[in-house]
Amino acid sequence: MCGFGGFHPDIRIVACTRNIQSGRFIGPNLAKAFTNRGIAYKSKGLWDKAIADYDEAIRLIPELVFVFNNRGNAYYHKGHFDRAIEDFDEAIRLMPEFSQAFGNRGNVYRIKGRFDQAIRDYDKAIHLNPDDGQVFADRGLAYEKKGDKTQALRDFKRAHALGFSHPLLMKKLREGGEIL
Repeated sequence: MCGFGGFHPDIRIVACTRNIQSGRFIGPNLAKAFTNRGIAYKSKGLWDKAIADYDEAIRLIPELVFVFNNRGNAYYHKGHFDRAIEDFDEAIRLMPEFSQAFGNRGNVYRIKGRFDQAIRDYDKAIHLNPDDGQVFADRGLAYEKKGDKTQALRDFKRAHALGFSHPLLMKKLREGGEIL
């Protein structure tokens, strides 16, 4: 029940806490319990608790690529953008083909107004996973902020064609005359 699939976050938190406190788990299994509880905390928006659990998982196993990515997302949501970039950098260092980490780091660069860096990261994420509509939409936002409305609209259309749907994307497509 400590796994992250299908159970309410509160149930996962209780189950993972029991596993952690039981003393029966060590190494990878203990790291997994901390990771899964961190994911449950993240789903509830409890960023500090999620970060603390991700810290423990990384302390136990320093090569946990997905945990660095998750912790980077938690720092992003807290507004600690430089710390988020550090974690996405580490995830990419550990797994250079991890498209999600490139997309996430691109989001931080975009929020920081570093649009060229954001676009480079989105380009890499798209190269690694060309069917990720979310990344096309995010890159479109970066192009729009940079003033390239033509490329932004191309990316918004591609995101939509890939099945990505979000109210902001639909608004951008309407503004561009692509949908009614």
